[in-house]
Amino acid sequence: MQTKEAVIHQHDAGRRARVLAGYRWALLALGGFLLLAFGAIVDLRRGFLFDHYAFKSAWYAFSPWHVVMLGVALPGILGTYRYLVTKEREHDRRDLEIQARLFALGLFFLLVADLLVYRGVAAGRIASSGELSLGWLNAFGATGWLRPPALAASYLLTVWHATFLGILLAGLALTALPRYMSSFLRRTGTRGSLLGAAFSISQPFCSCCAAVALPSLAASGASRYFLLAFAVGSPMLNVTSIILAIALLPAQYVLVRVLAGIALAVPVTYAMVKIADGMFHSAHADPSARGPVQGPAQTRRWSDFYYRIFHFDGMLEGRRSDTPATLVATWLATSGRIALLTVPAMVIFSTATAAIIQVLPDSYGNNGASVLLAAVAGTFLMVPTWTEIGVSRQMLEAGLTGPAATVLVVLPAVSLPSLLIIGGAVRRLRTVALLALAVIALGAIAGFILL
Repeated sequence: MQTKEAVIHQHDAGRRARVLAGYRWALLALGGFLLLAFGAIVDLRRGFLFDHYAFKSAWYAFSPWHVVMLGVALPGILGTYRYLVTKEREHDRRDLEIQARLFALGLFFLLVADLLVYRGVAAGRIASSGELSLGWLNAFGATGWLRPPALAASYLLTVWHATFLGILLAGLALTALPRYMSSFLRRTGTRGSLLGAAFSISQPFCSCCAAVALPSLAASGASRYFLLAFAVGSPMLNVTSIILAIALLPAQYVLVRVLAGIALAVPVTYAMVKIADGMFHSAHADPSARGPVQGPAQTRRWSDFYYRIFHFDGMLEGRRSDTPATLVATWLATSGRIALLTVPAMVIFSTATAAIIQVLPDSYGNNGASVLLAAVAGTFLMVPTWTEIGVSRQMLEAGLTGPAATVLVVLPAVSLPSLLIIGGAVRRLRTVALLALAVIALGAIAGFILL
């Protein structure tokens, strides 16, 4: 017969097994509710799940089923989260850390899958129709100095879902990457540039949305080589952009796009970091290069303030992420704080960019002056992913072969807002200045070759 202690031990073991099984089922349910919520949100943007929608525009689609999906998903997320918090008190700490790691990986793949669906649905529509709409550039028909804020609003309405995903990915990067992927992010030199470019291929962001993730990656310990390669590679080398370019553009322009993307994402960003670091160390090693004391001191105060704006290290202070429940809470709280900073910054920067473009002169035709103008203006203009393909195609149809090649390179690579955010992330304004010049130069070269 079993002793009383053995019976109690067996009972406790059975209870722990039931708690563990219930906890894992709740964790799976949380993932399912998140999947349902993300499915509703991506369909709000693309409108592909249902046959009929009550409202549908270039920026959103609405079906009553979205209310049902979110009505199930949001209470489900809250309920399962609260259950996890309660049961984690009875759980083995080592098992919780393993579950948190697996759940962080699952969240990453869920967000990337959502992003690929978001881009893939639109890419399929464009490929089947052979047309890429540029209606957002109409800025609601606004003219004069009403056009910059209207164009900024049109842009933000166009990229709101990508911005949403970029913020969530940035929050997850800041929460989970330091714990699980620090060795991958910290690589420097050529290896860091190659890894950053490879990491960007599956993430079809526009330059601004890619830049949103950079401060979090920097706070996670990512090297400047990795950061710059990812920032340029995501809009230039993502798979969906290449597929659309193949479908809509002549072969030589596809080749220009691919070669320019590889060149910018790896050797150019690598060289920019090396050159900027050499300039930084040279300036600090030579006191005579610093100029008057008052000027640099004032400049340093402003630059330090600017860098602090886009550096997110303090967001995780006092927060845990070593269990699934604490991971979710820290991820969402961090993403919310990132949104409070980056969304207003995008509004300000996008309006400023549109105002700058407003005062630029028109191009002159298929000539060198037009190529140079397109190279300079296109480098700072902020556009959604793939817009460069439609613009390039329209230019080709108008006989502007040189400017068409130029915008295919400079429009997606960087923009004024992305450069400002990159500068805050890498803490080297020289780096982004050199990167902008390199993009202008490479775009001009492409344009002159295909004039």
